[in-house]
Amino acid sequence: MFSAILKRIAPIPKLDSFERYLFIGPHPDDIEVSCAPSVRKLTQAGKHVSFLILTDGCMGAIDPKLFGDELVQIRQAESLASAKLLGVTDVTFLPFHDGGMYRMEDAACEVARQIVRLKPDVVFAPDPNVISECHIDHIKTGLAVKMSMNMAPFESVMKSIGFEGSHAVKALAFYYTDKPNAYLGVKNTFSARAEALACHKSQFDEKAIADISMYFKLRSIRLGLRKWMGLADGYRALSATHMHCFPEASEWVR
Repeated sequence: MFSAILKRIAPIPKLDSFERYLFIGPHPDDIEVSCAPSVRKLTQAGKHVSFLILTDGCMGAIDPKLFGDELVQIRQAESLASAKLLGVTDVTFLPFHDGGMYRMEDAACEVARQIVRLKPDVVFAPDPNVISECHIDHIKTGLAVKMSMNMAPFESVMKSIGFEGSHAVKALAFYYTDKPNAYLGVKNTFSARAEALACHKSQFDEKAIADISMYFKLRSIRLGLRKWMGLADGYRALSATHMHCFPEASEWVR
């Protein structure tokens, strides 16, 4: 009963009820892998969507001879093309190198600056608390975003890192999560994932795209059944109230 009362007082955010969205990716393809159907759903509804890419993606490609600055340029071009296909024209690339050899605190400061600049209602980021996740860029990106939630709302904190202004987001939504509690129906936009990944030719061949699409088809069916909405993308959503001194929100799944 206690949990039910708290949920009524501080409900899980309804993710499609806002106007401005910021999707943050560890690499130039992660937003598309996990969220492309949701992104297209939002842009088709007239929402403002921005992408923020934390690392330059310089460390990996299908062709093992392709890396470094040449790969960075290719991946940024691929990212811009896939974003445009999804209806997103606002894409920002941060200067951190792929591979996790940067301070999480530095990443958090830069994310906070971008949140103040872009003023999103909702921020999407990879869930850093999934036990099975081993990719350091995914973990650091998620942790940096969590840390930024307690930086961007406070003008004094932002001044301490050399930036003017402040902005408090209304919701934080984690993708690549094992504990979704908020869902977006994507039956009509599910094909956006394969279409967007086809833009990332340095990363995915046709078989990889087919395998990823099949995995997410099965996942989307399973998640959609929970809310009787057909195919669904699932996220771990927190309101501003949940993000500090509210441990019960950690238990609210499904």
